[in-house]
Amino acid sequence: MRTRVAVAIFLLVSCGIVSAQPSSERERARPHYRAGWDFMRVEAWPDAVQAFEKAIDIDPRFEDAYYSLGRAQMQLKKFAQAVGSYTKCRDLYQEQAGRQFATRQDAQRFRQDRITEIDESIRQLQQGPQTPTAQDRLRQLHEQRREAAEDLSRGHNVSVQNTVPAFVSLALGSAYFRMGNLAAAETEYLAAIAADGKSGEALSNLAVVYMETGRLNDAEKSLRAAEKTGFKVSPALKDEIAKRKKT
Repeated sequence: MRTRVAVAIFLLVSCGIVSAQPSSERERARPHYRAGWDFMRVEAWPDAVQAFEKAIDIDPRFEDAYYSLGRAQMQLKKFAQAVGSYTKCRDLYQEQAGRQFATRQDAQRFRQDRITEIDESIRQLQQGPQTPTAQDRLRQLHEQRREAAEDLSRGHNVSVQNTVPAFVSLALGSAYFRMGNLAAAETEYLAAIAADGKSGEALSNLAVVYMETGRLNDAEKSLRAAEKTGFKVSPALKDEIAKRKKT
């Protein structure tokens, strides 16, 4: 009998069908995650890194903790480490795509937990400076929450469709850019735009990559697209592209 149970569990896992029991690890990790953002708001970057790392030690699948850790590492100019953190965050989101659950109730519990995570991210962002980047991420988070709530209200099946949030790809692209890896930065900026065509910052950053790689016409097109989203494009960037086209 014990062997049969073990085989059944193996088959469920190997088919990608999992149970969504409440994560005690996530609950224990959240206080450290919140503390990390408290440190971020006062620009105590090393303390923020330690807090996010503690959250991850408790819950190694805490997507947003990896993203936040990357943010703190970027402030410390530890760009290679930030790439690692953002990549892990991206990979965890990708693993969720098409995820299958044992029951409809498990799938619904997962959706509700995701809404809770989004609400926490919105709360943390609203408490900080309302920069263009923060406002753009808030817009994306509100859109994700709306979609998650719609999925929760429908909830007819045991699979969950998910994509990598645009702000994760944008952050990863920026980390690659700071490391001088323009090809990888371009890939991630394009992924951010594919996930959210209204991401003016991703379009503007992509224009910089195009400019630095000599594709000046593409750079201008990307900047025009950024402006159409309402993003405030840097006049200096526009001038630099125009200057290079004349030489």
